[in-house]
Amino acid sequence: MTDPDHVDHVGGVEVSDLISATEDLLGQPVLKASCPGGRDRAVFRMFLEDRTVIVSRRDNTKGAAREKRILEHLAPLTPHFPQLLGERAGFLFQTDMGPVSLANTMGALPKAERGDLFEQAIVSVFQYQRQIGRPVAAADVPVLFARAQDRRYFVEGPLRTAEVFGAALTGYDPAAIAAEFLPTDAYFLKWDNRFANAAVSDAGIIGWFDFEDSFLGAGYEDLAWLAADEYHALPFAEIYPRFVRRIEEVHGGAAPLVLRRFHLMSSLLIALRVRRIGRHLWKKGRWYTKQEIDRSDRVGAHPDMMQALLLRGQNFAAMEKETWALTSMYQQIHDQLLAARSE
Repeated sequence: MTDPDHVDHVGGVEVSDLISATEDLLGQPVLKASCPGGRDRAVFRMFLEDRTVIVSRRDNTKGAAREKRILEHLAPLTPHFPQLLGERAGFLFQTDMGPVSLANTMGALPKAERGDLFEQAIVSVFQYQRQIGRPVAAADVPVLFARAQDRRYFVEGPLRTAEVFGAALTGYDPAAIAAEFLPTDAYFLKWDNRFANAAVSDAGIIGWFDFEDSFLGAGYEDLAWLAADEYHALPFAEIYPRFVRRIEEVHGGAAPLVLRRFHLMSSLLIALRVRRIGRHLWKKGRWYTKQEIDRSDRVGAHPDMMQALLLRGQNFAAMEKETWALTSMYQQIHDQLLAARSE
């Protein structure tokens, strides 16, 4: 019988070369290689006699160098990150945080239990940020929005989202939000910490991976990524009180300001995820199945995920005057896609 996980050539990598590099570095025979990120990404799970390891090679050389520095200097400070095992022939080797992504773990749970796992993810963000503290200089992690043009581009994102869907967006002032996102180096930001970029270890620890886009920032930004992840499809009413409770617990008297900026960042990140799903739909002309998304970490272009994300976006956008205009945009997109599904 053919092994469905068997691969020969993935993401520009000859797997035979990767096997040789793995055996050379770790001194053990490789029993099997699989590609958990799909067959167009050079990310591999290598099966050895006593363990599995993750091996990756990135086309983005700056991102690859950043990830290596983070694994070298910051990952040893927290059990929530994989540990660096070494580098060979351009491949980065790291410990495996778990065979099942946090996204798939949540999807397999009864709906009544998903909220508790979501809260564990919130707690894990606060834990790795406090365990790392102010990142060591040797990690050389860039500060989010250190360049004004990057901040401006980010806050203008909803305008691009409206354009993708041909939706009207009036009364939205990007500059008013940009003033809230001044650069700071207070905490390490995993960034892009979606549920597909984490796993639950056998010890029950949520471990995060993929650091090519990591930054330094205020801290709430990683919480906003959790709120903006389309995959979990949890409703606003289920997750928001959990954020409030944990933010108030950690930040005390500063919680109202942190919550305000968390609201704003969540609104913009939801706009980003909606935009990416929209671009997929116009390019591919179809939704993904849940099986496709589960297997290869695809963007959550599934009607149920998109509907839940748009409703969550409306709730977050309605919380601050600067994002109120987005509520109408999300409603327009929702109605447009609903009509498309009924044709």
